[in-house]
Amino acid sequence: MGLDDIRHSSVGLWLTNERWVRGRNRTTERRAPVLFPTMSFALFFVVVLGVAWRLNDRPQAWKLFMLGASYVFYGAWDWRFLGLIIGSSLINALVAKAMEPRYGAARRAWLVVGLAANLGTLGYFKYYEFFSESLVRMLSPFGLEPHGLVKSVALPVAISFFTFQGISYIVDVFRGDERTFSVLDVSLYLAFFPQLVAGPIVRTSEFMPELHHRRNPDGIDVARAVRLIGRGLIKKVVIASFMAELVDPVFAAPGGYTAFTVFVAILAYAIQIYADFSGYTDIAIGIALLLGFHFPDNFDRPYAASSIQDFWRRWHMTLSRWLLDYLYIPLGGNQGGAARHYRNLILTMALGGLWHGASGTFLAWGLYQGVGLAVERWMSDRRKAGAPVSAGIRSAWLERRLAVKSLASHNSNLTATDGGGLSTEVDEGQAVAGSGRFQASYETAGMSLDHLREAARADVDHSERDRFVGEPGDDDPSPAAAGNRWFRRRPTGEIPFDDEWKRLRADLEDSRPTHSGWPLAVKRVLVFAFVCVGWVFFRSPSLGDGFAVLARLITGWTGGQSLVTPLALLVIAGVLAAQYLPSKVGDTLEVGFSRWTPLAQAVGFGMLLALIDVLGPQGVAPFIYFQF
Repeated sequence: MGLDDIRHSSVGLWLTNERWVRGRNRTTERRAPVLFPTMSFALFFVVVLGVAWRLNDRPQAWKLFMLGASYVFYGAWDWRFLGLIIGSSLINALVAKAMEPRYGAARRAWLVVGLAANLGTLGYFKYYEFFSESLVRMLSPFGLEPHGLVKSVALPVAISFFTFQGISYIVDVFRGDERTFSVLDVSLYLAFFPQLVAGPIVRTSEFMPELHHRRNPDGIDVARAVRLIGRGLIKKVVIASFMAELVDPVFAAPGGYTAFTVFVAILAYAIQIYADFSGYTDIAIGIALLLGFHFPDNFDRPYAASSIQDFWRRWHMTLSRWLLDYLYIPLGGNQGGAARHYRNLILTMALGGLWHGASGTFLAWGLYQGVGLAVERWMSDRRKAGAPVSAGIRSAWLERRLAVKSLASHNSNLTATDGGGLSTEVDEGQAVAGSGRFQASYETAGMSLDHLREAARADVDHSERDRFVGEPGDDDPSPAAAGNRWFRRRPTGEIPFDDEWKRLRADLEDSRPTHSGWPLAVKRVLVFAFVCVGWVFFRSPSLGDGFAVLARLITGWTGGQSLVTPLALLVIAGVLAAQYLPSKVGDTLEVGFSRWTPLAQAVGFGMLLALIDVLGPQGVAPFIYFQF
């Protein structure tokens, strides 16, 4: 599909429903940033898209134009803060240039300068007010009240995101993982408007290669971009906004509502924040794709997670990777014994909580998640030390092993492929295979291995990453649970499974008994409940308010107002059910859409916008993650 098709098909019809985008552009006390589902952004993007592709064969002009467009996008909130993002770009670019030719202490000194500049800027704008007020409260009992220290500081939009990207750039240069780039390239990397406001957090290794290669307009996957943009709009405009109508009044005054209403409101907020944040990143990834850039996914059905570790491999995945590489491992990872390992997990998540905002509730939420990860790791360590937490572990495991050995008994020459593609023999008792070409070890038989673990740094022990994201024998049937033993499998469509293998694999994936002895469905419910309790404090303005919401679940059975409707319950159930749909469902729809003519795609996307207009509530609040 060519440039004209892109401009006049799906994206062009973003403008077809003026009432939809204008009616939902809610204003706030401070001028809001340009929202994706608005007429102003639609006009802005269509102009940028057309000019960008016209300049595709002139790289320098393209960069200058795109940087200017990104600054216009950012300056629409408050042009005075353009100096902040421009200054951040200059500092990071110059520090990296100064660091590159140096070694030892001099190189480390420049890294400290860069980190101090980034963290100092972030600390002042995001945390000064919080810590100064906390200091005043601490000194007041001693008769010291330095109220002059307290002042209100405006929080610039996107400061957390472009600061983290700047830190990742200079740290990668310091480690020797990345070369330096020009000031223009670094400026565009930090300010690129599709992901500027709320992510995903993109690395230079993901952004720069595509920036420096000519983008082919005929190779743009318009079908996937439209799918992402349409899905994101439905999540934000319809689902998140609808859930807010239940969540906002209940969290504002939980004492006035029944326990069941509060319970449903907690579930509704879990749906709201997922639909809001993942909806934004879906739109951002889709917009970037139309411009020729491929951004990493940021969500992967997080509420289907079967462990807390698994949840953080599925939720805000680019932040999880950032915390792993630039905080958890530098803190020591799993080195130094179990106690330090648990400490590092808790510290990493506590600081990750503070990243979301300067509030005791965010800190409590981060500590809550960190303690959960540490306890989960402690339980795993106990099991590996021979102290199982369930008496039924051994019998369940042996039963599964016998079933696998029975199937494997007919295969005498079983091989497996490690991450480097080398063939090794696998013991019959540890292997499972059908009569087709596919063979794998039992340890990975029930795991989805479509996404291979990214290569670990040469100077970092692989075990550090494995201990953060999972090890062999964890309760979690996710790719990272395979630890250092990785097996590559071909796409399912290329493997001639026989019926026996299909049945066994489905059984392994859906209900494989694990070391904890809990059925997979039970674990998923428990993890979702754990996450929802955390969301209560994430949403509440204070810890007291959070506890009041939870207390109402116990005391609210004798009176109060009910806001629960059958439609709200249906939407909540539908979103949760969608978490368990296989990804191939969306892929199949995408392939079908790609086969339509440009005119048919345009009409289809226009009908989707019309449907969103009918279903969506009046008014769309700014995205939740704008405040971070």
